[in-house]
Amino acid sequence: MIGVLGQGSWRLGLLIATVCVGVSAPPVIYAILQLVFRLEQLRQRLQTLAITDDLTGCYNRRHFWERSEQEWARAHRHGLPLAVLLIDVDDFKRINDAHGHHAGDLMLQTLARACDASLRSTDVLARYGGEELAVLLPQTSLSGALAMAERIRAALQHVRIDWQGQQVGATVSIGVAAMHASHADLKAMIHDADVALYEAKRAGRNRVYGAAQTQCAPAMAQSAAVGTL
Repeated sequence: MIGVLGQGSWRLGLLIATVCVGVSAPPVIYAILQLVFRLEQLRQRLQTLAITDDLTGCYNRRHFWERSEQEWARAHRHGLPLAVLLIDVDDFKRINDAHGHHAGDLMLQTLARACDASLRSTDVLARYGGEELAVLLPQTSLSGALAMAERIRAALQHVRIDWQGQQVGATVSIGVAAMHASHADLKAMIHDADVALYEAKRAGRNRVYGAAQTQCAPAMAQSAAVGTL
């Protein structure tokens, strides 16, 4: 009935039909409907797996690019701000070398969860590759993105994992870029964030650097350098 009227959810209609069939229809029809439900659950599960990084539980790189392209088009069409963060774990190889790759995996998982806790529901967090995370910030200016990045950096430097009786910590460096008229496309904005990340690493790590159109000296903020290139 729901399908005929064109209103409501087809899943709700299927549920109602299943209940009715369970009461009045032969067992074989009921078994078929159960199979339909299970196939739908499997489809949803496969869809989730296709966009999720299996280690961190964040979105994967491919889905990040898909969402970013959508947000880029929307921001460009409506004149809205858009920003991106590239977050890289400092000296990650040292963690792997000193404690093993399982410790490194646990560290990435823990940092990703801590990062996600600092974000808004509209932000998009993904594992960009290796020990690098990416965050898309819709409707966010460069100054807002820098403030968000500094909150994340400050929160993550206090993260610890308990590994074989030791407390192991890590810091992150973050490159920030915001949509600008000089950007021909999404790749150009992300490239600017990547350059800013490189400068944050070069300046000493555990820092936030933002890409800008004019050169200016980094300013000190708390224990990290937060500035623009």
